[in-house]
Amino acid sequence: MSEPESVASAASEVPPAPLDLDGEPRFAWRGVMLDVARHFRPLPDLLRFVDLLAAHGLNVLQLHLTDDQGWRFEVPAYPQLTAVGGRRSESQLGHGPESTLDGVPHEGSYTQAELRELVAHAAARGIRVVPEVDVPGHAKAILAAYPEFGVGDVEAVRARNAEPWTRYGINDEVLNVEGATLAFVCAVFDELCDVFDSDVVGFGGDEVRKDRWAADARTQQLMAERGLATEEELQAWFLAQVAGHLASRGRRVIGWDEMLEGADAAASALPADAVVASWRGPVGAELGARLGHDVVLCPDLWTYLDYRQSDAADEPIPVGTVLSLADVATFDPVPSDAPSTLRERVVGVQANVWTEHLDSRDRLDYAVFPRLGAFAEVAWNGGPLDWASFEQRLPAYLAWLDEQAVAYRPLDGPRPDQQRPGVPGAPRNRASRIDELERLTSSLRRAR
Repeated sequence: MSEPESVASAASEVPPAPLDLDGEPRFAWRGVMLDVARHFRPLPDLLRFVDLLAAHGLNVLQLHLTDDQGWRFEVPAYPQLTAVGGRRSESQLGHGPESTLDGVPHEGSYTQAELRELVAHAAARGIRVVPEVDVPGHAKAILAAYPEFGVGDVEAVRARNAEPWTRYGINDEVLNVEGATLAFVCAVFDELCDVFDSDVVGFGGDEVRKDRWAADARTQQLMAERGLATEEELQAWFLAQVAGHLASRGRRVIGWDEMLEGADAAASALPADAVVASWRGPVGAELGARLGHDVVLCPDLWTYLDYRQSDAADEPIPVGTVLSLADVATFDPVPSDAPSTLRERVVGVQANVWTEHLDSRDRLDYAVFPRLGAFAEVAWNGGPLDWASFEQRLPAYLAWLDEQAVAYRPLDGPRPDQQRPGVPGAPRNRASRIDELERLTSSLRRAR
């Protein structure tokens, strides 16, 4: 992994945060993934966010541009992607079985000129922007625009996907695996390569529901023709085709650790230089490293900054496990007992910010800061942090956030204006989440 220059370039108007970022960084990839598909953030917000990342010594912004709920990237050959896929009539309000819909239309997309401005702005501050278009799942916004790329009868696909998804979670829509659909996907990635100069491009591969593939006769026929025995192999085959095309453009791919499912079959092998973003605990990281892939560590229990920050009743829309500022500081990316193959292949760490419930700039600030301060020190120095030492720097860091007009979460809990009373959440406890992660990664565990 190449290392962009400087901690915070002189081009940035934001002074460096008062954190311990001296000497040489521990990790070359010090990233944040920002989801702009669930809730669109206009370009000025992204430019500000880049400035804040640079001030924290971070050097990668992975931009999650597409998902079931919205498509944010202009593709001139496929205008409906943004005209239809970039708009939904309303959004889920809250989380869990008691959630409702807000009745408020949501839309937005970036022109290619805007994204080129973002890339140049970030590069001047030592940050590379890694774009991500998520395939073959999380496809509902694509299918609202172009139902012919879905599985089954086109009119049935159209009826199921009148608009991007107004709900959150994992949808069972998936792209079909016809040659025309692969040609469409590759054309989109060609446009992406023309706008973004990063040598790494994200292609998703996560949370792909395979029921439609399994029940579709045409998909089963194509699997047989391609020598694929399972739907997991089909997913890996699909991703391998995209990765191969991107290789022809001089790019390597980064995908979520699900991309390793079924990738041990010769017909569905991924390129050796594919990067694994390991978010479901250590299993994907260890398997990816054993297979010779570089690894970026982003385990949800330590790096998902949309997760709730306390057990308190006033925590707004509480989702996920508790991830307090002190919890982030305990992140130990590569423990001393980690396999040697993993220690050799880890190139970086990344915090992920999913925005289902972060519907404004202030809500984004609340979720990210001050936890990003602890994450930045882990990314620079390794972890876990010496909490007593970090705690001594906290007053100056919080004062710095105030100076930058960042609407961060106070240490003693949310202010009244930061609370969301009456909006339900779906909190998880850590033990149940660990059990779930073990189930979700069982196939990778067997392969490992």
